[in-house]
Amino acid sequence: MKKTYNEIDFIRCVLIAIVIMVHIVHFGNLYPLLKSALFTFFMPAFLLITGYLVNIEKTLAEFTKYIARIFVPYALMVTTFSLLSLYLPVRDGLEELSLQALTDKIFISSVGPYWFLYDMIVYGIAYYAVFTLGRRLSLASRLSLFAIAIYLLSYLLPLPGYGDATLYFIGVVLRQNRIEFQKAFCSTPFAILPFLLLLCQQSLWSKWLCMVLPFFFFSFLSWCYCNLPSSWKTITGYVGRNTLPIYLFHPLFTLVSKFYLVWFNFDETGICHTLFTVVLSVLGCLCIAMLFDKCHISHIFATKRLLR
Repeated sequence: MKKTYNEIDFIRCVLIAIVIMVHIVHFGNLYPLLKSALFTFFMPAFLLITGYLVNIEKTLAEFTKYIARIFVPYALMVTTFSLLSLYLPVRDGLEELSLQALTDKIFISSVGPYWFLYDMIVYGIAYYAVFTLGRRLSLASRLSLFAIAIYLLSYLLPLPGYGDATLYFIGVVLRQNRIEFQKAFCSTPFAILPFLLLLCQQSLWSKWLCMVLPFFFFSFLSWCYCNLPSSWKTITGYVGRNTLPIYLFHPLFTLVSKFYLVWFNFDETGICHTLFTVVLSVLGCLCIAMLFDKCHISHIFATKRLLR
C-alpha cells in the first residue's frame, strides 16, 4: 500500500505543478489554448484522486477534524481573497463589503482558486453521512444513495458541477471496491498517445473528455514513476504529500510573478518564466508552511502541522 501512495504522491506533485502553471497570467496570455486544454483534465484528475483517498473509516470526531482542516484554511483564504478583491482585479470578487456578501463567498459561491476545497468539503460530508447512516445497506445501495446525494448537491449549490461529482464518485467507487490504484491505471508509456489525441479535439473539451483523460494521464504518469530515479521519487513524493499548503499559498507567488517578468525578456516563449515561477511557488509555499510549523501557529489552519 505504501508503494500505491508514493505513486499517487508523484501524480499529485505533477498536478499541483499544472495548477500553478495555469494560474500564471503570462503563461495564460501566451498560450490561451493550451491553458484551456489543461483545464479539461487536471482538476478532474485531482477530484478522482481525492475521492479515492478519502477515508470514511473514522469516528465522527476524527472525520470532523479532517473536514475542519480543509474548511478553516478554505474560509481564511476565501476571506482574504474577498477582501483583496475590493482593491485588486480578482475574478468573481466582492462588489461591496458586508457580512452577507462575505458569507455568500465562503458557503455558496467562493472566490479565487479555492473552489476545489469547497468540493472536497461538500462531497466529503455527503460521502461520510451516506456510508455511516447506511452502513447496514449493501455497497451498491450506499453508492447509489451517495450518487443521488452529490448530484442533488450539484443541482442545489452553484459551485460544484455534475462533472466534479462524477469524477469524485469514480474515485469513491474504486476505493469502496478495493481496487488497487496500479490495477485501475496500469503503467504504460502508450497511454500518452490517446491522451494527446483526445486533448487535441477541442470540440470535446466541454463534453465527456474530462471523464476519460485522467485515466490515460494516470497510466502514463505511473509509467513515468516506475522509471524515475529514487532521488526524484523522494522529492516529488514530498511535494505530493504537501499539496494543501502549496494550493493555499501559491496565488501569492503567481500574483507577484508579473513583477519579475522583465528578467525574462530574453525568452519570448515564456517557458523560462513559467518554470521559474512554478519552482519558486513550490519552494516558497513549503517555506511558508515550515515557518508556520516552526512558530507553532499552524493551529490557525486547524492543524498542528501544515507539512506532512
